Amino acid sequence: MSGRMTLGSLFVLSALIPGLCQAQGYGYGPGGPPGAWQAQGPAPAPPQNSPGYTTPPQGNSNTIYEQLPDDLGFLHEDSPLESVLKNLFRHSYFRGEYLLWTAGSPGNVLLGGQPAGGFIPSTLEVPLAPNTFNVTGGNPLTQNPATAVIPSLDAFALKNINGYRGTMGVPIGPGNAELSAFILGTRTNEFDGTSLITPEITANLLATPPILNTTPATFIGEPVTVAGVAGQMLFMSGYQAIMKTSIWGTEANYIMDAPNEGTGDLITISPLFGFRYLNYRESLSQFGGYQFVTDNTTTPVTTSPELRALYSQSNNNFYGPQFGTRVEMKVSKVTFGAEPKVMLGLNTYTAALSTLNVPFDNPANNTNQSYFKTASVFAPLADFKVSTRVNISQYAHVYVAYNLMWVGSLSRPYDTIGYNLSASGAGLFNPKFSDTIIQGLSVGGELRF
Repeated sequence: MSGRMTLGSLFVLSALIPGLCQAQGYGYGPGGPPGAWQAQGPAPAPPQNSPGYTTPPQGNSNTIYEQLPDDLGFLHEDSPLESVLKNLFRHSYFRGEYLLWTAGSPGNVLLGGQPAGGFIPSTLEVPLAPNTFNVTGGNPLTQNPATAVIPSLDAFALKNINGYRGTMGVPIGPGNAELSAFILGTRTNEFDGTSLITPEITANLLATPPILNTTPATFIGEPVTVAGVAGQMLFMSGYQAIMKTSIWGTEANYIMDAPNEGTGDLITISPLFGFRYLNYRESLSQFGGYQFVTDNTTTPVTTSPELRALYSQSNNNFYGPQFGTRVEMKVSKVTFGAEPKVMLGLNTYTAALSTLNVPFDNPANNTNQSYFKTASVFAPLADFKVSTRVNISQYAHVYVAYNLMWVGSLSRPYDTIGYNLSASGAGLFNPKFSDTIIQGLSVGGELRF
């Protein structure tokens, strides 16, 4: 009985072994798996289009899908500074403008002051060696009366100066902090009076045709007084005047939100306060040639050609607190604005004057002098701007504005020279002040986020 059970069990076991192997998924042929089957791992899945490929079940898949947020945490999170900057610039605005501005021109300013008692065209100041002055009645070469042409700055214009202004505003608290800066191109004006200088033509009956009358020489002259005596400083062989002007400025303001901001009202009025700086720099150069009298005992007097020059400059630094209002009216996609502002501050200015061979400068014949002064004076400034902003897309705007700026207590180089002198040279350097207006149009674009 035991022998039959053993043979039967072996028969059943041998019949079940192939089925068990197929059930485990090995599917090896005779001889069993290869020797390195543990190192090779499971066999790769057949290609999708091969005969042995089967579509994986779709109903009860063990794959789990999880959607993660954009911010994964740890190093991917915004730092506190990044969060502040992101919120800060979310509603900021940037504006760039092309400027076409005009500054106050000198006007009909004579380069030489009217001497006491009036201008005497025939008088001529001639320095004599070594240390004295002599006012004679005419041309130092012939002693005939000479005509003097007085140069003027009337043709010096400061119109249509190109420039650029940039503005950035960011929301801070209950308002916007705004920083703006502008710069105008340096304007150079020149006057050449050399062609106005003509030599004396004496009478000559033997000439062809005969010259019946003497024509006095014409010089460039600047009327002066020396020790109370009227005379002229002459440029006898050439004259040029060059003036250069440069202007730039910046301001930082805080514009409070209007009380009715965001209510849909047509007009909003926002108070503002801040700080302004304006730099106004100018120079005036005058140079040319003249005849220096070295010996007045000869006939005609003996002279030598010399260079004569005056160089005057001023550098004005206006600064101080300012306050004003910003008024805006919004109509559809167009915003009209008006912005009056007033600065009550100081002008810390520098005025300088250098001379070369100016005969009335010093009685010791040391005619090359330099003068310099730095001081501060009260200087008000008023600025008024009207603007139009047109919304052309969600973020882009077109911006057009007109600016009018009045500046007081301005030192200008032609006002620094004093022509009413004493024999010691006192009074040549005499800084004075005036006011001016800077105005013009601006056109640009604005981005608002």
